[in-house]
Amino acid sequence: MNWSLSEFLNLVELRGQSWCHVALARGCGIGVAHGDALFFHAVIEGSVRLAHGDGPIVHLGAGDVAMVVTGDAHAIRSHQGETTTAIDLIDTGSQSDTPTTIRLGEGDIASRLVSGRMTMRWPGGAPPGRIPQLMIVRAGDVGVDFAKFVDIGAQPGASAVLTQLATLLFVNAFVRNPRCQALFRFNLGDPIARAHVLIQKHSRRPWTVETLAGKVGMGRSNFAARFAAEIGKTPIDALTDERMKHAEILMGRSDLKIAEVSEQVGYRSEAAFIRRFTRHFGMTPGKWRRQPAGK
Repeated sequence: MNWSLSEFLNLVELRGQSWCHVALARGCGIGVAHGDALFFHAVIEGSVRLAHGDGPIVHLGAGDVAMVVTGDAHAIRSHQGETTTAIDLIDTGSQSDTPTTIRLGEGDIASRLVSGRMTMRWPGGAPPGRIPQLMIVRAGDVGVDFAKFVDIGAQPGASAVLTQLATLLFVNAFVRNPRCQALFRFNLGDPIARAHVLIQKHSRRPWTVETLAGKVGMGRSNFAARFAAEIGKTPIDALTDERMKHAEILMGRSDLKIAEVSEQVGYRSEAAFIRRFTRHFGMTPGKWRRQPAGK
């Protein structure tokens, strides 16, 4: 069974707080090593040239955004032949609540960028084959003025805002790319892996074995047997594990009442939630909350 484009993109996640504002003086550039990540570069002022792998040089002006989707090594320069410098935050994925400001070189500034590194969570656990290495989009075409977000750099949560904007631009670029559209003529994932992702992403939904099987185009019995064999637990056990992960976080990091936690993780009955929680953790939610380890 094929994925729809919207369903696939709704399951894609970009995560990360590795963002920086980069000012490039004349004669300087950025060198980025290969990494298991999506690299993001939005040109705020000036123009740059992006070189990656065996692909052609790509020219980017103010308002252009480049996303190196497959994590390939690449270089960004104002002019050909300029010396490149690695940015540790981009290469290592260091996390920060607000973007770091970095200046490379002395003298007049030739260009300014907002750059980031994000991990990708793909439906089925891996990117689809034949996905483009590089995607280009103009932020203005999506109604986003990245230059305005330079001013939020010192505000708490700024890195999260940039990650959400990057997600919007990635989805837009993916939808517009002919190669990406062509991928959806084929099956993009094993149905069991797909069902597992649905459980992980949408654990609050009232899934049953039958509804999960139908969602991925399989019969109930065959689906249940294959899921248990490949994942190592039944679909309902996998769903319970995912809900308990969220319950543990909510119980430890909030003052929500038990009934509120129950509802937020997907249980319509507080009593059913307490039974599941007690079976999973070996104690009632109230007792768990009183344990030092639960804080």
